[in-house]
Amino acid sequence: MVCGWGFRVCSCFCPNIPLQFAVQSGLAFDIVINNDNLIIMKLYKLTCIFIAMLGVLLHGCKPEVHKPLSGSGDGSTPHPLKSVTVTSLPGAAQLNYILPASTGLLYVKAVYEIQPGVTREVRASYYNNSMVIDGFADTLLHPVQLYVVTRDEKQSEPVTVTVSPLTPPFISVFRSLDVRADFGGVHVAFKNKTSAEVAIVALTTDSAGVFDQADAYYTKADSGDYSVRGYKAEKRKFGFFIKDRWGNMSDTLTGEYTPLYEELMDKTRFREVSLPTDVGYGWGFSMPYLWNGVFKGYDMWHSADKLDGMPLWFTFDMGVTAQLSRIGLWQRNQDGGWIYLQNNVREFEIYGSTNPNPNGSWDNSWTLLTHRTVIKPSGLPVGQTSSADLAAAETGELMNVPLSAPKVRYIRVKVLRTWTNGGYAANIAEMSFWGDSR
Repeated sequence: MVCGWGFRVCSCFCPNIPLQFAVQSGLAFDIVINNDNLIIMKLYKLTCIFIAMLGVLLHGCKPEVHKPLSGSGDGSTPHPLKSVTVTSLPGAAQLNYILPASTGLLYVKAVYEIQPGVTREVRASYYNNSMVIDGFADTLLHPVQLYVVTRDEKQSEPVTVTVSPLTPPFISVFRSLDVRADFGGVHVAFKNKTSAEVAIVALTTDSAGVFDQADAYYTKADSGDYSVRGYKAEKRKFGFFIKDRWGNMSDTLTGEYTPLYEELMDKTRFREVSLPTDVGYGWGFSMPYLWNGVFKGYDMWHSADKLDGMPLWFTFDMGVTAQLSRIGLWQRNQDGGWIYLQNNVREFEIYGSTNPNPNGSWDNSWTLLTHRTVIKPSGLPVGQTSSADLAAAETGELMNVPLSAPKVRYIRVKVLRTWTNGGYAANIAEMSFWGDSR
C-alpha cells in the first residue's frame, strides 16, 4: 500500500506494529514489514540519523552579510607608481613602470587629454607593468596622470609624466594620398604603415551644389587603393581627409579632376571562342548563359568535367576592343543556395588580348587583368552562410582593372580552384565588363 507521505508499504502487515512514527519521519523509501522487529529498529536508527543531520545543517545556516570587495581589508591608500619611463609611438606612447608593494592592487589608470577638453582614460591590469596610451592628434607635449587603484577603488596620489607622440597614423595616411582621375570618378592610393583603423572620407559637389561627403572608405590595411565612381566625364572638385577612431581628422586634400568616360560593355556583342586547350561546357549550360543578364536562379555557365583537375579556362570575344576599367563576376545563387559552395569559383584570374594565339597556348599574347580570391564575409565553414554572405554574393565580385592595362577584346578566365578546394568543374552565373570602347 502507499501512505499519504509517498511511502510504499508492502509484505506481511502485522496489526500490532505501529506505523505512525515511520510515516511522520518523511523518509522516502520502501518499508518491508514482517514479524521481525529488526526492521523497525533499523528504520528508527535511520530516522534518528536524518533528524541529526538536518539539525546540523540548520545550525550551520547564517544570514548572508554583503560587504564591499576589499583587497587590503583596511581601506588604506596605495602608494604611487615608481620609475615610470616613456617610449614615443605614432599617435601614442608606451609607459613602463614599477608597481608599489601595496596590497589589494587592481589596476593602473592613466588620465590625459587627446584634444583640448577631450579626456581619455586607459586602464592596465596589475598583472602588467606597462600600458599604451593612444588617440593623440599631434606630436606636442601632453601631461598624463597615473594612478594606482585597489580593489576597494582607493587610488594613489597621481604621478605626472609628459609624453610626446610620434606623427599620428591619420596624418601619415593623409600625407601618402595619391589621387588621380579614373573611369567614372577618381582613383585613390594610400599607405598606412602602422595598419591603423582609419576612414578615407571623400567630398564632392552634390546636385544642390553643396560640397559634402560622397564616400567613406574604411581600412586598416598597410597600403591599398580604391575608386570613387558614378560621375560623368566632366571636371569636378573632389576633396579627401582622414579620420581615425577617436574622431581626429586631418586637413583636406582638394583638387579638380575630370573622370574618364566609362560604359557597360554591350553583352549582345559577346561571342564564345573555342581554343584548343579550352574546357567545354556541361549539363547543357553553355557559355552564353554568362552574359544573358540573369544573375540568380538555375541559370549559369557550367564547365564540362576536367578529369585532370584544376586549373581550367575558357575564352570569349567581347565583340569590341576596349580599355577596361572594371569587371564583375557573380556566383551561382539559387535563393541563397549554392553560394560559396561546390563548383562556384573561389580563386581565379582574368586575362585579356587583342590577338590570342589560335593554338590556345598561354603566351605573351595574353595580359593578366586581375587575380581574385573570393572571401566569404562570415568566415563560416563551407555549407553555412550568414546574411552578410548572401548580401556579398548578390553584390558580386567587383574588380578594378589597372589604368596601365592595355586595350583588349578577347577575355580568358582561368579557374584555379573552386569551393571544393580543387575539383573537376566550375560554374559562374554572370559576368559584366565596364570601360571605354570608343
